[in-house]
Amino acid sequence: MDITYCRYHPAQPATWQCVPCQRDFGDCCIPLNAEAPDQQPVCPLCRGKLAFLGAANTAQPFWERIPQFFLYGFQAGPLLFAAALALASLFMPGWKLLWLALFCVACKYLQSVIESASQGGREAPALRSAFDIEGFGLFWRLLVIFFIAFAAQWLAADFDSEALFWAVSLGVQLLIPACIIRLALDKTLGAALSPDEVGQVIKAMGWRYLILWVFLFILWQSPDWVTYMLSNGLPRVVLLPIATLLFGYFSVVMCAMMGYAVFQYQGALGFAVAEEGASAGLPAEEYQRRRALAEAEVRLKEGQSGPALEVLTQALERMPDDLKLNERFHQLLYGLNAGERCLRHLAHYLPLAAGSNPAQAATALLNARRLQADYLPGDAQTCERLAQALIERHKVREGLSLLRNLHQRFPDYPFMARAYLLAARGFAEGLGQLEPAQKLLAYIRARYPQSPLLGEVAVLDATIARLAERG
Repeated sequence: MDITYCRYHPAQPATWQCVPCQRDFGDCCIPLNAEAPDQQPVCPLCRGKLAFLGAANTAQPFWERIPQFFLYGFQAGPLLFAAALALASLFMPGWKLLWLALFCVACKYLQSVIESASQGGREAPALRSAFDIEGFGLFWRLLVIFFIAFAAQWLAADFDSEALFWAVSLGVQLLIPACIIRLALDKTLGAALSPDEVGQVIKAMGWRYLILWVFLFILWQSPDWVTYMLSNGLPRVVLLPIATLLFGYFSVVMCAMMGYAVFQYQGALGFAVAEEGASAGLPAEEYQRRRALAEAEVRLKEGQSGPALEVLTQALERMPDDLKLNERFHQLLYGLNAGERCLRHLAHYLPLAAGSNPAQAATALLNARRLQADYLPGDAQTCERLAQALIERHKVREGLSLLRNLHQRFPDYPFMARAYLLAARGFAEGLGQLEPAQKLLAYIRARYPQSPLLGEVAVLDATIARLAERG
């Protein structure tokens, strides 16, 4: 199966398609709104409605899920089904009509397993799903399929050609799973016997259909093998219910495998359904954020920088303090060399980022300095936080430039002692310039004699004095 990937994120499988734009999108580009589950997603480019691709590109190959199919058969519904068959083999009278009814119920339950698995269901149907009026019809349709298969083999045997007989037998065995799948999907005998409809199932899976058939053949033979191995040590009264129980269990496993194969190849079979447990959507605010970011990215990759900026501008009008939107808006403005607009935006963005992500704000400041070499933030606390982030990144000079003459620029800043202690450490530890550090420490002692930081000032001053003596 060829997997289609998101046009804008090649590592992400596609889940949506815009037919007019001929673009495929992944969930990364098309978030869903949990508060409006019926809202139809639209293309970020043309605003047309998107076609849902379901799990056609995300479903795990069925041969990688073999353990899950065996575990599927250990759920309550399948176990009750297998146990019911085992008890019937022991205690049910030999009336033909009663056994016919039992076979009807069994066929209906196994068909419901295929249906559920084909829709991506991970939970097996409850046993009560087998008891409805449609079960009898499905049984007769399935019986007709097996009768035609038997008739074809019987006619082939009449030609007295062993090669022809085995060719027909192999062909029938290869077609039976596809016929059963078609019957489970369409509920009509015509579809199950139609060469086109059955061929569509095989064509959808391609050569992987042979892998499915091999697994099904092994599973079909498994009850007989197990029964044979137990036949020497167990009496018939014990062996019969065990064999029937195994038949029920392996039948459910086979049907779950067939159903999941349909789910995996749903795109080629003409339907789309999401896997059970897939994300139902995002909260409204997160949805608005993700949608704006994704649309801006799509438009930017399409060379539409102006519309990308407009998308983010509109989103920021609704959520002006959203850090991710502001960060992306800054990156886009800086990348487009929109210097004046970028610097205007920094007046709002830098204080916001400095409070929650100083390292991110420091990067934005360095960008600003490339646009305007003497750029300074408009408030003292932002300067202090950015200075600390820059000094921690070993960009000491850039950090100290934010603290230069801070008392003159912001005379009412209540944390001036802390800011200048940071500057003193930057000079002493970062640049090895002891004299400016000592002047700053003296300024703190003289100007802020009641500061709780005087203990740290004394420790740093003593350290600088020892370094000066050694020098």
